[in-house]
Amino acid sequence: MAKKIKKIGHNINMKGFVIHKINKTRGERRANLKLAKSIISPTDKEKKFVAITSDAYYKKSAPTYGIFDDLETNRFKKALLSYNNKQEDFFTFSCNCMDYYKYIIKDVAPATGGFLVFTNYIDTEKNYEFLLILAINNKDGYVFNEEKLTIEDIKNIELNKIDLACQINLTRLNDFIVNNNTDVKTYLSLIKGNKELSAYFIKFIGTANKTTSTESSKRLVNALDQFCQNNNYNREQTAETKNRVSNYCKDCLKEKKEISLSAISALIDNENPDLFKEFASDEDYGVDEIISGDPSVLRSVGSVKYKDKEGKLSVEFSNELLLSKQVIYDDSKKLLTIKNISLSDQISN
Repeated sequence: MAKKIKKIGHNINMKGFVIHKINKTRGERRANLKLAKSIISPTDKEKKFVAITSDAYYKKSAPTYGIFDDLETNRFKKALLSYNNKQEDFFTFSCNCMDYYKYIIKDVAPATGGFLVFTNYIDTEKNYEFLLILAINNKDGYVFNEEKLTIEDIKNIELNKIDLACQINLTRLNDFIVNNNTDVKTYLSLIKGNKELSAYFIKFIGTANKTTSTESSKRLVNALDQFCQNNNYNREQTAETKNRVSNYCKDCLKEKKEISLSAISALIDNENPDLFKEFASDEDYGVDEIISGDPSVLRSVGSVKYKDKEGKLSVEFSNELLLSKQVIYDDSKKLLTIKNISLSDQISN
């Protein structure tokens, strides 16, 4: 029996969708708003829009993860919490945000106007509720009706790049706020695009990247482990891949350079240089484009560890030893063989 092909957007349960417009000319220090008259009743077109945009958000742009800043003056955060607590509806929330966005952007000379899309949806496959905000122009492939502020048509649905966007995982945000779950390290992410232009968007959202170097490194290690498993790498392939990543990270730390997710992705597979970046950028792993390295955590990338089932013995070797066949592990016999390695110094009294 043929497998039924699922429509794009089948997993999107829309709770709110609206498009507003801000008019501003580059170089001028004034702006005006064109607000929608109401929210849009979602059809398959809007669901497809959200599904593909959300997919491109992670795969094409490598978002930065963070949380809200601590400022009491964070108007976006206040508006979101009011909506989240059902103190105001989605349309009112979006209009309040646009009023604040105008206040932020009007004095930024390089900034230009465009469309702001607000959507609140549930991803039924991931079982998460999201708020997605996009600042885009009509040239990006989505054709908007300038008067009605609706999606007129979708011609080139594939996005190559999203310049300014924010996605907030409302499920995690509620867990963090309501349940005071300290395991929730981040609940929002940003596509920042051009540094000069993105500063005002970051200010609008009011976000701070408080991911520690330890947390940042753990995310990379976790994503790398899972990537190797998902792609069925054998022990030698895994060791070789991790060895390249480990050497790169060591060099960056030694030279005090930034550790780049894009560079790591290209090292892992130079024929598909974006493959690992797309995987690790997904919210499940939350690896930023620039990784703040913790040497003690990243050290594990360059080694392999064997443990007995009872947890009484743990043996760790560098990947080089495994690749040089000085350490051999036979899965079928559960036998670990060590060749041509002197342990006299380590075990002497």
